[in-house]
Amino acid sequence: MAPAPLPASVPPRRNYVFLMGDEIRDAFYVNAKNFFAQHEPAAQLVTGKRTLAEIIAHVNAGGVPVLKLFIVSHANEEGNLGFSLDAADLAKDAAAGDHKPRTTFAEVRDANAAGSLPRADVALIDDFTKVEIKGCNIGRSQLMLDQLDAAFGAHAEVVAPTHKQEYSTSGRGTDEAFLPYFIEEPGDWTLSAGDLGSRFRAKYPDVPATRWPGLLRAVRRHHEKETSFQWTGVNPPADDAQAVIGRLNAAQQFPGWTLTYTDRTVVGTDFRYAVRAERMTAQGSEWRELTLTASIPPDPTALIARQRADNGRPDAYTWSTEDTITGTTLTRLVVRERTEWDISTRIRDAAGVAHPPESDRTFYGHSAVAPAPTP
Repeated sequence: MAPAPLPASVPPRRNYVFLMGDEIRDAFYVNAKNFFAQHEPAAQLVTGKRTLAEIIAHVNAGGVPVLKLFIVSHANEEGNLGFSLDAADLAKDAAAGDHKPRTTFAEVRDANAAGSLPRADVALIDDFTKVEIKGCNIGRSQLMLDQLDAAFGAHAEVVAPTHKQEYSTSGRGTDEAFLPYFIEEPGDWTLSAGDLGSRFRAKYPDVPATRWPGLLRAVRRHHEKETSFQWTGVNPPADDAQAVIGRLNAAQQFPGWTLTYTDRTVVGTDFRYAVRAERMTAQGSEWRELTLTASIPPDPTALIARQRADNGRPDAYTWSTEDTITGTTLTRLVVRERTEWDISTRIRDAAGVAHPPESDRTFYGHSAVAPAPTP
């Protein structure tokens, strides 16, 4: 939902620029700071914040209605942002994984559902407010834009770029640019040179025709195949006598006995297998029961559904599972794949470096959350 036109009677509003990283040593933030100092000189520049919760709390505490709320952050096409959700998440990010702050679609979704973020003051972040995320590619994640919209009270519009973006500083001033030209498909794809040319030209119609031959010679294909989840456990034997008796090594334990596979039952989250070993002695029949318990491997369809549900852009990938058996160990992977073709240069139009309007959906994603009706 686009911000409502601002009536002339509305009091002056505040613009914010939140730099969510190191504006001293990180070139992205250094140049962004210069850019916004030149292009948004009246905005309140906020540094030192490292969580979404701090952004909301800061605006609430300011007590002034907001017109434009810029959030400058590293980001990616899955909807991940380069800062943490809240103080607890910041501590968790610092202690685990690559130790980098990160907010994911699933984290914002779950926080919205739990009401764990500060409640955005919708008298300040309202129908006239635009939240602009300045972070690479995050506009491709409609799911994340909508969850951010909800986190800010579901009245403002959230807008973000669908391409990588960079800021630069030179003797001529500062600039903001998009790159690269790209097209993409879920899965492992190959396209002919003719198909590539047609698709790039259709996506970027403002590129002068004379530039396309040189650009298309620079196309590079990137196939991304990543493990989204891994489960490792005992590989259960098949539900038949040969497999179970063999796994139990029953013939070696009870030579000369009659071995009978009884059944496989489900006990909670486990398979339970039973084998009866029996022989005749001078005293009569003698028997033993052998049992084997193995965890039931997670269902492939359910695993994929769970990973898709937590991904900020599930339809950008094909999803599958792959099993590897080593001895009695099963490793089950959830794998996602996509293919992207890019031309690694700044996007230009006839006038030079392109500065497309935010209404251009090739370059910007927009949230689509409607506020809840007033009771």
